Order: sequence, then C-alpha cells, then structure tokens
Amino acid sequence: MAGILIDAPRVINARTHSVIDYIHAATNFAAGVVFRKRDNVRASNAAFALGAGVLANALCTDYPLGVFRVYSFKTHGILDYGVAAASAIMPELLRIQDTPEAGYFRGQGGGETVIAAISDYDDNTGAKRIRHRVPDRARLARRARARLRAIA
Repeated sequence: MAGILIDAPRVINARTHSVIDYIHAATNFAAGVVFRKRDNVRASNAAFALGAGVLANALCTDYPLGVFRVYSFKTHGILDYGVAAASAIMPELLRIQDTPEAGYFRGQGGGETVIAAISDYDDNTGAKRIRHRVPDRARLARRARARLRAIA
C-alpha cells in the first residue's frame, strides 16, 4: 500500500514524513497562539487540538522519529487522512467559516491530504518493531517439546 486513497507517485519516505509531522504540529501550536491573540478562542482551541492530534500521531508511530512506536506507519497514514478531514471541516463545526482563520484550517486539510497522498506508507525504514511475523512451525514445535521435557 504505497498510498492509501489516491494513486499518486510516492515521493515522501518515512523519515521525511516524520519531520513534516513535527513541523505540522508546531505550526498548529503557533497558529493557536496567533488566533488567541486575535481573540478567536474557538479557532485557537481548535488549532491547539489539531496540533496535539498530529503530535500524538507522530509520537506513537513506528517510524524514524517515533517515540512510543505503538502502531505502524500504515496506520499512521490512515490517521493522517482523518486529520485532513477534521482540519477541513473545522470551520463549519466551529461556526467560524466567515473568518480569516477558516482559510488556515482548510489549507491545513488540503496540505495534509497532499502529503498523505504522496507518502510511501510501505516504507518501513527506521521501524523498530517487527510486525506480521509468520510463526516458524519448527521453532514452535521445538519450544513445545522443550516445555514438555521440562515438565516431565
């Protein structure tokens, strides 16, 4: 699964995507501060929440800059599309569609969609957890025999 929804060239590898994710989170936190100074509390809270979601997704992904490595880069990609949709719909949900901040959220949604579309979610470079390992029947049989001998 190079791309999840869109058939586009996959030019962003896992390492580059991880850097983009942390920049994306920081951008949302900065936007939250700017929106707060403009007295748009709804937009500010939404930007902080969006930044927290992007940061949590980055921290929990098993890729080069992931910290907790809870789930795969493919799962991260599915969540990226969710973040993109949430960003794009945010102005309508918050009833701020007629403010300058609405353009920010729509832009974030579009940008996130493009990044997700051109990321190679099959790139396991930097992954530290072994996933989907097929059990070796001979190894399992040896373990079972060893356990039986230990019991007897």
